[in-house]
Amino acid sequence: MLALEGIEKRFGALAALTGIDLEVAAGEVLGIVGPNGSGKTTLLNTVTGVYAPSSGRILFQGTDITGWKGHRIARLGIARTFQNIRLFPSMTVFHNVWSAQHHLVAGGLLGLLRSLPTAGSTDTKKVEAALNQVGLLQDREVLARHLPLPARRRLEIARALVVDAKLVLLDEPSGGMTPAETADMAELIREIVAPGRTCVVIEHKMALIADACTRLCVLDFGRKIAEGSPGDVLADAAVREVYLGADDGPDA
Repeated sequence: MLALEGIEKRFGALAALTGIDLEVAAGEVLGIVGPNGSGKTTLLNTVTGVYAPSSGRILFQGTDITGWKGHRIARLGIARTFQNIRLFPSMTVFHNVWSAQHHLVAGGLLGLLRSLPTAGSTDTKKVEAALNQVGLLQDREVLARHLPLPARRRLEIARALVVDAKLVLLDEPSGGMTPAETADMAELIREIVAPGRTCVVIEHKMALIADACTRLCVLDFGRKIAEGSPGDVLADAAVREVYLGADDGPDA
């Protein structure tokens, strides 16, 4: 579904990504892990049009989307969440999800917000279904700023679900959560987000990665150093040294 071929991204003299080759098959949940500064979010930003790659190609379902703007990429069926949550804090939960459809209508966000949702309409039912999937339907009239952190992260995911995205990119979806909340997020990804979609998850918490992902890719200093099943990757000596720490042995 998604193929990255020789992706490089440079910011002046800094090489943030170097020679990244990666394929994401339809229906899989790929976890991307690595230390801070390893290039994980830069990779997502390159796929979603925030940055254009310095070299290389990005293919989505066979279409070369290298250098496309974000709104064009979104129209193809790619949606994402952000490490730093991006919601409309003074809008209700319902309208935050409603507004996520702006790239699908004429006039963009302003055009969408001028068209008031009507009870029972197809678009309203889609928003309600997305909220129900993430467990927020009962909070539809609550302002986003009043939600606790786990609910705000679920709200971002609902925004991805409502546009019927084929590929969902999640940037640290359990950031700031407790172990119990992280386990709930892993279940949400596994049971609600992943079925019928392809997912890429950036995450530091290995419990979520091991629980929700079918394959892992490890980055270090902008280079891919390992790829494979969670069990194989987490047992790799180079990965343990780079990501878990060189002294993370049986007695650690």
